[in-house]
Amino acid sequence: MHIRLRASIFISLSVLGLSGCGTAPQAAPKYKVWSVAADKWQKTSFVDTNGAVVIAMASWCKYCAWEAKWQEPQLFHWGQAHHIRIALVDISPRGGIGVAGPANNAAAGHDGTGPFYGASRSGIKALDHTLQEYAAIYHLPLSAFTIDPTDATPFAKKAEMIPAIFLLNQHGQITRSFQGTTPASTIEAAFGTP
Repeated sequence: MHIRLRASIFISLSVLGLSGCGTAPQAAPKYKVWSVAADKWQKTSFVDTNGAVVIAMASWCKYCAWEAKWQEPQLFHWGQAHHIRIALVDISPRGGIGVAGPANNAAAGHDGTGPFYGASRSGIKALDHTLQEYAAIYHLPLSAFTIDPTDATPFAKKAEMIPAIFLLNQHGQITRSFQGTTPASTIEAAFGTP
């Protein structure tokens, strides 16, 4: 009886001790998006070693163009230095390329005009081509661009306005978000130095 009781206590304590520590890291959730660089549908987790900054945007949006011209180059440099992925997700199936206003006035730009492409294969290919032009105009890496034409990602669902900026931890969980234009320094400070 004494041995059974000691074994029972040992097993109970072992189970309790393991429940809170040594848990396996969670895999970042994967979302199916169109990769502009790869020219195909792919599942991506959006995160690098230390997390990610995901920007829900639209090619035609003047505020997104302002971010692309004045904020995102700094973000890409910072992200590379800290192993934080910077990802741009076009959540609007409409063409056109926005024109950025000056650094001190995002509202001074203008929205681009273009047809509504929709989520068909031909629509996605047309938006893909638009984003290739957008990447060239604003000197951004094509590999950062994906398309979410069916609002399948939480970034499209949670965007109240564009651009909408989401900070993700290394497990792919959204830890903070910003709606509208946001200085790169604010995003970096909110993320913290890994």
